[in-house]
Amino acid sequence: MASLGTAASHRNTLARLIQLGIEVMSNHRSSHGRLTRAATLFALALASTGIAAANAATDATSSAFTAASKAADGPVTYTYQTLDYPGASLTIFWGINDFGELAGQYAIGNGTSHAMVYRHGQFKPLDPNALGDYFSAAGGPNDYGATFGGYADASGQQHGFLIQGGRLATIDFPGHLNSNLDQVNMFGAIAGVYWDADGIYHGVLRQGQGFDTPINVTGARDTYPLGINDNGEIVGYWDTNPAQKHGFYRSANGQYTTVDVPNAVSTVTLEINDRGQSTGNYEDASGGVHGFVETHGKFQNIDVPGAVATVGTAINNLGVIAGEYYDAAGNQHGFTATPVETSRHN
Repeated sequence: MASLGTAASHRNTLARLIQLGIEVMSNHRSSHGRLTRAATLFALALASTGIAAANAATDATSSAFTAASKAADGPVTYTYQTLDYPGASLTIFWGINDFGELAGQYAIGNGTSHAMVYRHGQFKPLDPNALGDYFSAAGGPNDYGATFGGYADASGQQHGFLIQGGRLATIDFPGHLNSNLDQVNMFGAIAGVYWDADGIYHGVLRQGQGFDTPINVTGARDTYPLGINDNGEIVGYWDTNPAQKHGFYRSANGQYTTVDVPNAVSTVTLEINDRGQSTGNYEDASGGVHGFVETHGKFQNIDVPGAVATVGTAINNLGVIAGEYYDAAGNQHGFTATPVETSRHN
């Protein structure tokens, strides 16, 4: 594998970009600027352009290979598949359901990221007429077809959205500048986030219109919920210093537990399935970034073979993981990691 750079500073910069990239779906205004300032090193740009074939379904550019990872209780083999939106310079997945449908964002050249879905072996932009020409990104779909996420308007303000039954609704958290929907479960419960001019993230659990519960870890600067399962369990991250994040788990009755990968410098937990498995990423002491899956307190690395860095963003009830990885040139690619036992039954 070609080296991204031998200097420790390059590795540390990449680790910071990965952490900032997790915020891209939910924070266009701040992470876009910081990522773009680092583009000279990693050729990562998230500014906006349109594409001529925006309304046409397109075939996936993909490749597959198998690698073995070892969990604490024995070897687990995954089949890794790269999935890139055709012609895109950036592909990120933020969600996967039990039917293998995915959602995320893509960018062409140095253009702005736009929301997309992947169904039946094809990519398709997600309602570009409604979401506009500015930044957008999507999570889901859940098993009931709901797709959600955030989009920016002409002023740069971000709004949450929910698409269900073919109808798009803008969903904001009243009284705040920016909103994003990070996960919606089968009962319609929303794990979301808002931020104002201070750039501090505040989590929200919305259960029905007007029933908002704050999601804030005591003593934290930022609390960022990223996933909610059908049991009402929520995961995400909190920090007192944005450079050092900690994962968290919130039980259905509101009890918080910090989730840190052993010996990690920073941990982010992004999604939890109905079996209690979660996925995310962590930064090690040398600045390397690895995906992980956590099962009953045991952590296992998820590293796409040949990748410089791997980020797990979503996990379905079959244990299939989706996310993104960085190649040696700093390009971002979407991927899925399927347990071999699951793939044998599909």
